Amino acid sequence: MKGNMVVTYRNNRLVPAVIMATCIILLFWLVDPSVENYGHGVQKTTNQPPHQMKVESPEPLHTTTKSLPSAPTSAPLNSPSGHVENDKPVESKTPEPVASVPAVAEDDDDDILLIMKTGGTTMWKRLLVHLSTSLSKERISPKNIVIYSDLAEKVGDFTIIDVLANMTDEAKQAPDFEVYRQQPEYNAHNFYVEAAGVNGDEWGPQGGWIIDKYKFVPLVQHAGENWPKAKWYVYMEDDAYLFLPSIRRYLSGFDWRKPHWLGSYAAKSDVVFAQGGAGFALSRGAWEASFGKNPNMAETLYNYTAERCCGDQVLGYALNQYGVKFGENDGEELFTWGFNPLVHWAFSFSRSNWCYPLMSWHKTHSRDVAQYYELEKRWDFSKPFLHRDFFNEMILPHIEKPAQWWENGASQFSITSDNQKWPPAPEDRSSYDEAVWKQGWQSAEACEAACKSWTECMMWSFTEDLCKMDDKIAMGQGYAPGMSQRKTSLMHTSGWMTDRLPYWKCI
Repeated sequence: MKGNMVVTYRNNRLVPAVIMATCIILLFWLVDPSVENYGHGVQKTTNQPPHQMKVESPEPLHTTTKSLPSAPTSAPLNSPSGHVENDKPVESKTPEPVASVPAVAEDDDDDILLIMKTGGTTMWKRLLVHLSTSLSKERISPKNIVIYSDLAEKVGDFTIIDVLANMTDEAKQAPDFEVYRQQPEYNAHNFYVEAAGVNGDEWGPQGGWIIDKYKFVPLVQHAGENWPKAKWYVYMEDDAYLFLPSIRRYLSGFDWRKPHWLGSYAAKSDVVFAQGGAGFALSRGAWEASFGKNPNMAETLYNYTAERCCGDQVLGYALNQYGVKFGENDGEELFTWGFNPLVHWAFSFSRSNWCYPLMSWHKTHSRDVAQYYELEKRWDFSKPFLHRDFFNEMILPHIEKPAQWWENGASQFSITSDNQKWPPAPEDRSSYDEAVWKQGWQSAEACEAACKSWTECMMWSFTEDLCKMDDKIAMGQGYAPGMSQRKTSLMHTSGWMTDRLPYWKCI
């Protein structure tokens, strides 16, 4: 009996050792200890088409490169450098906050794909300033950026995609694509479309705007297929500036799962659409409802595009075919303030837009972009960024006194020597001094007096015998000393009623 107990005891001591050895063998057999897989989970695969994939959050955006559907016979487009790495998940890195730059919130980093559209004839004149401002990593992660053009290029860490590469050979031989065919020839012959003021400068082939309209539909198609986890596709052009923190705040009030197309109102050929130059935001829900149902949208609309002038209108037509409408309230197709199709000094500030958030400017130059970026860096975006705030920061300091050789764009009422007896005037006669009003055409001082006599007047402009007044306020543009226009045109004098701005109160 005692011998049996000893044997059993010894066997019991062997059991744990056997179990431990078995576990170690299984561990090395089943687990891949390679460095490449350290820290990464198991990658799931799916046969589900990209336009049917559900958008999940807050996982980082990953890209899966796909060629444009319009021309399977052509070489596929390449995704931006650094976006794809052996089909493995890309590690998400939140940019470190910079003291003077609004940091990108970790949960916001996945929300937006920022789409920049440029062109071979404008790229070197307009795009470069954006690489360190609009597209800086302090504003948005590089993996959430894509740049489309009609000419493939590589600039630093940015790969510019030729979004027309997959058009059919037949399409590329059409007259509209002459500039597309010519651009590589300029490069091959050492001519530079830069206007840099050095040997080799050339304006480049004419007609870049003609092929521009062909980019809109394929770039939206490509962006949606390759960035399926984006909640918003925010579009901008190389002559625009988007205040991205303001746009993030604005978009947070909308459900990205629903079909939203937001921007600046435009209408043409019985189509209401978001004006491309001002920038726009398209929700993933809108993409799924339209491009997600037709992977050949660009090919389908090629003839329609060829017969129209503008790519943003073509995009509007494409979205409308699937029930996606422009506008804030379920596509009501109404105008709203925020995305602006003009540059700041040509824009008319008014009571109507004074207290609305500012999202963008269009028709900007590189110096404008640099100044907007500096303003954005010092603004506290925990509070709304209103048109009023931009005006007070960027315009008000420059228009506090009347200026000669300056045209501010006042146009609401015009008084001349021809209409002095019955000049156009405000409907409310009690709001202005009629006698002073009628004399406004006589001099700059008389024009200023007429403006002051009208309680709603915010700016005036005078030249020769023409006095113009307005209840809106704009900076305008002037001729600097030494410019030839001072010798070939009449002098304009402009003035502003900046002391009345406090009456435009924001609640």
